[in-house]
Amino acid sequence: MKTLPVSRLFAWTLLCVLSVWFDSCKKSDDPTTTTPTTTIEGSYKISTLKVDPKVLSLYDDLIAASKLLYANTTCLTDITITFKTGGDATTDTPTSCQSIPVPVSTFTGIDASSKWSLSGNKLTVTKGDGTKTDYTVVSNTGGILKLQWQGNLSALVPGNTVYTYTMELKKQ
Repeated sequence: MKTLPVSRLFAWTLLCVLSVWFDSCKKSDDPTTTTPTTTIEGSYKISTLKVDPKVLSLYDDLIAASKLLYANTTCLTDITITFKTGGDATTDTPTSCQSIPVPVSTFTGIDASSKWSLSGNKLTVTKGDGTKTDYTVVSNTGGILKLQWQGNLSALVPGNTVYTYTMELKKQ
């Protein structure tokens, strides 16, 4: 009777073990999913702020545009927007925003004395002067609140162009 060399026996054993091992690795039938958050209370920083159509046919990224137009300021990413329990919403005014010629609420629709209410995926913010902005909550998962709304930039751009804003806020 022939005997197998030890190396060949080892190779066959390894092949059998690996095939059983890889077969046991399968995708979970219950993948982990991120559950949308049903509340927005908390403090956030702006991570993305885009508009459509492009401002002056050049800029769709308002964060990048503000850095170009306002001497490389980080104002928009430095702002903290806070949605408080009970309906108050506030923004701070970081030192990086003090040199820009327009209020930060021009970009966000939220000022230091705003009120907010949420119904389904509709967020309504009323600024201190009574101006209301209706936002659509596109998503609110994984600490990222994505909002969309329409408005103009009449303080910055002449004309009555209506822009669709999309803003992503990262929870702090």
